[in-house]
Amino acid sequence: MIKQIFDEIAAESSTNRKVEILSKYKDNELLKEVLYKACSKRVKFYIKQIPEYTSIGQPYSLEQAIVKIEDFSTRALTGNAAIGYLQKLLMGLPKDDAYVLERIIEKDCRINMGRHLINKVWPNLIEITPYQGCKPYSPKLVQKLFENDKSAIIQTKMDGRYSASIIRSGDVELESRQGEVTYLEGAKFSEELKRFDDCVLNGEFTIPGISRYISNGIVASLVSIGNKLLNKEDASKDIAKLKEKHGYEYQEALDAIQYTCWDLITVEEYFNAYSKTPYEERLENLKNAILKANSTNVKVVDGCKINSFDKAMAKFQELLNSGEEGAVVKAADGEWIDGKHNHQIKMKLEMDVDLKIIGFNYGTGKNSNVISSINATSSDGLVNTRPTGIDEKTMKYITENQDKLMNTILEVECSGLSRDGNGNYALLHPRFKKLRDDKDTCDSLESIKQIEAMAKGLL
Repeated sequence: MIKQIFDEIAAESSTNRKVEILSKYKDNELLKEVLYKACSKRVKFYIKQIPEYTSIGQPYSLEQAIVKIEDFSTRALTGNAAIGYLQKLLMGLPKDDAYVLERIIEKDCRINMGRHLINKVWPNLIEITPYQGCKPYSPKLVQKLFENDKSAIIQTKMDGRYSASIIRSGDVELESRQGEVTYLEGAKFSEELKRFDDCVLNGEFTIPGISRYISNGIVASLVSIGNKLLNKEDASKDIAKLKEKHGYEYQEALDAIQYTCWDLITVEEYFNAYSKTPYEERLENLKNAILKANSTNVKVVDGCKINSFDKAMAKFQELLNSGEEGAVVKAADGEWIDGKHNHQIKMKLEMDVDLKIIGFNYGTGKNSNVISSINATSSDGLVNTRPTGIDEKTMKYITENQDKLMNTILEVECSGLSRDGNGNYALLHPRFKKLRDDKDTCDSLESIKQIEAMAKGLL
């Protein structure tokens, strides 16, 4: 029955229709259990390849087999013993049920339904990936961290590619804040993570000696290549393009990645989306874990302990002056909680510049018929960018008035200047702010540099 349900869902391309089909079987407890075992990242079986077998159709039921594979999750059975027992189970199941057991073990139902869609039928059945973020900068929030003589930890704000590392029995799973698999198997940092005791790390990928803008592009390429290799697709053209564009061989680029971490919690705490362990203690645990594993490509983010708002601002200014984007200040006694909370505050450079509109871009999906981004440049043409974040009402207005708006002025909010490998200037994290029909001149590269210096307190 489960195999037939899978086939029915897999044959449907419409997302809404898939949910409708699954909803028909909402009362099927076995289906619910199968989907949980197959889709929950909390459940792990530690078997990477299905053994060869011939189904003889007895003596097990799918329900019995699901109970028996708990021995893989608990590590009561490992290695060849686990593989041999799985083979026995598969042989003893009817063919369709053996297929379903394969899907559970491989953690892939092949029905093209993610956790969010399944949870529409059974709310909160599959745990959603937790992520502890930061509240935007507010003087009051930072000052509150130091009330009652409390202290805080201030750290360099990273601007790489975020990843959580779930480490269990030497097996490493990397996932984005959306829960997507990040496949970087064979990278030096990944091999080092296999030496860690069971835990979950939070950190970001960068490549030392390369601007974060370029580094993020290289890492994105490596993730794309890795996903193709994982799915046994041809990635030779992508690997050649990596070499041509960035000068890196594939393995060379993998080994250049540095994983800079700022937090460590237990696996159970991660899936429960909560740890009561104070941050200062978690940070010390992280440092000890990295030291114990003798890691070179897994590092702790730079930071220090402070006890006043003035020291937080002084350190923030120091980081800006040294070329960093900003800082993150965290309560020393802060807990690990999914979401954005007042015990972690992001401090970063924010400034506004005026640019000239030189082009328009239609969006994709629901925005395919409207302008969703604008090409803008400085008065001397030396700074070019494409700000995001235009609301629907403004997109509609821009679409209907393109000729009128061409070469007019646009105000953009950003986090400073950035520069690519060819020396071209752009804005860091540009965001649409407003159209300026009251202005007919815009900033040059030189004036933008002055604005940045003033925002950093250098002028």
